[in-house]
This record gives sequence, structure tokens and C-alpha cells, in this order.
Amino acid sequence: MGKVSNEFKLKIVEQRVINKKTFIEIEHEHGVLRGTAYSWVKRYKAGTLFQDRRGGGKEDRYDDYEFLKKSLALLKEIRSKSHK
Repeated sequence: MGKVSNEFKLKIVEQRVINKKTFIEIEHEHGVLRGTAYSWVKRYKAGTLFQDRRGGGKEDRYDDYEFLKKSLALLKEIRSKSHK
């Protein structure tokens, strides 16, 4: 289906939450898979429907990399002192 607009997501969620349509009815009418519609409703209720979750965590990975780099340098320093 690809990337869809926030308005379309909200329309699908409203049909489920307000109009009480089943996920099967939504799937037949709009071509949105039941699992996708379910996750949109779940994210809507959690307040995260319009948050883009793609590519997240890059800052965390950078912090982890820096931590590992410093730890390795410290380990090398400790090992070099113990061999002397």
C-alpha cells in the first residue's frame, strides 16, 4: 500500500472507533489490511498515530558506539599496564 496520508489513517480509525465498523468491513471497503487498521487504532489510542517511527534510534546507536569505543580504549590501557 505504501505510505498513506495522516488524513486517510484518521478516516480509517474513525470508521472503526466512531462508526464501529469491523476490521473486515474496513479491509473490503478501503483495501487496508486488518492488521494495519488494528495497529493504526492501537497507535491512535496511545496517541502515537502520527509519529513517524522510521529510522529511529540513530542517536542511541551513536551513543552506544561512543560508549563501546571509550570502553575499549580503557580496556587496552588496563591491559597494557598489567603487562608491564
